[in-house]
Amino acid sequence: MPVRQYILVFALIFASFSVKAQQQTADFGLFGGAAIPFSDYTSMNLTQSVKPTAGVFYRYNFNSRLSFRINAFYGIVGARGYIDDIAIPLQFEKGVLDLSASVEINYLDFILGVEKMRFSPYVMYGVGLSFYNDIFGNLQGAFNIPIGVGAKYSLSKRWGVGAEISTRKLFKDNLDNLDDPYRVVNLPKVNDWLHNNDWINYIGFTVTYKVSRGSRPCATYE
Repeated sequence: MPVRQYILVFALIFASFSVKAQQQTADFGLFGGAAIPFSDYTSMNLTQSVKPTAGVFYRYNFNSRLSFRINAFYGIVGARGYIDDIAIPLQFEKGVLDLSASVEINYLDFILGVEKMRFSPYVMYGVGLSFYNDIFGNLQGAFNIPIGVGAKYSLSKRWGVGAEISTRKLFKDNLDNLDDPYRVVNLPKVNDWLHNNDWINYIGFTVTYKVSRGSRPCATYE
């Protein structure tokens, strides 16, 4: 291959990486909404099972489609309901700190502050830890898998808003103060994953501020 062609190939590769680098930004965000648990209760009073939650997050955007996000949510998680044919109502309520790291993938190109990329739905998934007290007041830590969907919209060069729904699959069963209730009350165990593990669902809105503009955006995106 002639020298000029080598130079052209390397120039194109460098330009590709340069465009990616110019899209890298970082955002700081606030989350406000509600937490709704799914637990061993087979029926639940929804109006008494929606509790307030707030959080913060930091998002590093590798490019217009892919981001890495660190989340810290805290709020009240509680519910009132029943287990199968047991007539006695059950309830729990406790504070939960949720820490997680997730990958966020935009369905459309999105860079906060770029006019041509003002809106996008997204999906996210990752790993996390949830901290709460058990029925005896002992601090518990449970691994979780966060999965969620949302949409975000750029208001200005630095400010954006969004809406988000996510769920955390907990790998412990005592969020609702019931550890394997089917064994305790001699009911048949259908499936551990569905009946004997707890979930926390978050729904709410976000406000985002761009704290780093990175390199000057490529003129194509201005």
